[in-house]
Amino acid sequence: MATTDNFFGSQSEKSKVKTLIVTDFFKAYFPIINNSVGKDSSEIIYIDLFCGPGKFEDGQNSTPLALLDIVNNFKNEDIRKKLRIVFNDENTGFVERLKKLVKEHEVLPKLTFQPTILNECAKNVDIKVHTYKECPIFSFIDPWGYKDVSVTQTWELVKNIGSDCVLFFNSNRFIMDINKETQHCHLEPIFGEQLPAVIDLVNNVEMDQKKKAERIVELFSRNLMREMENEKYSGYKLFVLPFGFEADNKEKISHHILFITKSHKAIVEMKKVMLKHNNSNDTSLIYDSKDDFQISLFNRDDFVEEGLMEVIKECMRKNNRFLYKTWKVGTLLESLDECNMAEKYQVTPYLADELKGVIENLDKEGFVEVIIPKGKKIKKRITNDREFKLKKELLVK
Repeated sequence: MATTDNFFGSQSEKSKVKTLIVTDFFKAYFPIINNSVGKDSSEIIYIDLFCGPGKFEDGQNSTPLALLDIVNNFKNEDIRKKLRIVFNDENTGFVERLKKLVKEHEVLPKLTFQPTILNECAKNVDIKVHTYKECPIFSFIDPWGYKDVSVTQTWELVKNIGSDCVLFFNSNRFIMDINKETQHCHLEPIFGEQLPAVIDLVNNVEMDQKKKAERIVELFSRNLMREMENEKYSGYKLFVLPFGFEADNKEKISHHILFITKSHKAIVEMKKVMLKHNNSNDTSLIYDSKDDFQISLFNRDDFVEEGLMEVIKECMRKNNRFLYKTWKVGTLLESLDECNMAEKYQVTPYLADELKGVIENLDKEGFVEVIIPKGKKIKKRITNDREFKLKKELLVK
């Protein structure tokens, strides 16, 4: 029995959270992308490169079957008309079990396109068969480890307009294996020119494991951005949003889920989903099965203002436009995410409502200039549509 067979014996809480993040986002994703592409796209593609058997031995659905359930329950018939599903796994046994489950699923007769189920090594799946159509793709890359993952394939999956990717990023495994030269052939396609920096980082004895895991995410994201720039996609913005998972028995990060997109609207929706499944007691988006009883001692709200203030001030120092531009809450959040992506290669974990609360407090303290048309009476100074400016005095707050 392979290690992956053991994994599919019964579903862990972490695996359940991972599936919920993917499926909850898909519920929000399809209406948005369907409205944005409209009649311009006759297909929206879902690709799962490491799909597994579809069910755990305890009867719980894994991501493929959970996704089909969602597709079956959508009220909008468009999803069943437009969705083209591609499942793949290198494990022949998994593929045969999944084929049987898909064939028996009640959504099957309702789909215009019958699901394609491949039995290939993930790196050999011909992504361009789908990307050449220039239609939106939502992809899920969830390998057992990191073999067959590459920044080139990941970029290929997200480069079309409206395309997003959820990547399972095995942060701790990279730390464990980075000094094994036999693994470099698998690590180079992921980190590229950043691999020497990853090696130096892992061997830094003064840095703790959590910080190393976070920095490894940054180095991967930097390599992904370079891939985009090499293909002369400089006109696009790239966003990477990480969600961490703590190890069950140690204070360290076991892995991350990375959400990769070129759309800030998609980032806004995924932040909502990840915050829903976050149970950490700070501003990071993390699931920690050890801390269920500690959460009541803390509240994310206690840390959000401090974290957001740090980001705002850093962006003001780096970019003069933050001092002179007129903002709305949504446009400021997008610019903060862009600034953080440019500096740290990942977007902030904050929601628009959280930023709005911080701006309200800054306004009360006199650090915000609210733009109110002359003679207009208002009930509330800070709203989603109200324009404002940040005062330079904020830098010394």
